[in-house]
Amino acid sequence: MFFKKKKQIEEVKVGSENYDKEFETTKLKIMVVIVDRGQGDYFVKTFEKNGVAMSINVYGTGTATKEIYDILGVGETKKDIVISLVKITDIEKLSQIVSARFAMAKKYKGISFCADIDSVAGVLVYKYLANIRENKRRDNNGRKQKEL
Repeated sequence: MFFKKKKQIEEVKVGSENYDKEFETTKLKIMVVIVDRGQGDYFVKTFEKNGVAMSINVYGTGTATKEIYDILGVGETKKDIVISLVKITDIEKLSQIVSARFAMAKKYKGISFCADIDSVAGVLVYKYLANIRENKRRDNNGRKQKEL
């Protein structure tokens, strides 16, 4: 009985080894948006409407002196830091949303940047972070073949 379960686990591992070769995958990036306290909820909700699987709103506080804040023109020291995992194909659309929000008024100003994600541990984790509901299988030439 114990060995049968072990065999089944090994079969699953072998099937998931070549996930990126069999199925269409998209690179992921971390998008960070830093805004004044209270503005982060807008980005979390808007990103969720645009298909982002995971966004976290973290509270932050600046540690620089008042003179530095005056030089930089930063009035508020309490910040919202929104960390989102997004597909590389959605970066341009989300950047336009962020830019439009920053352009609305002075109180909506902030900082936004992206960083690469090199690897993800496991197929299920990747599917969750990339917000994949169905798989798109590739054919032998690497093109999209059919949906499962």
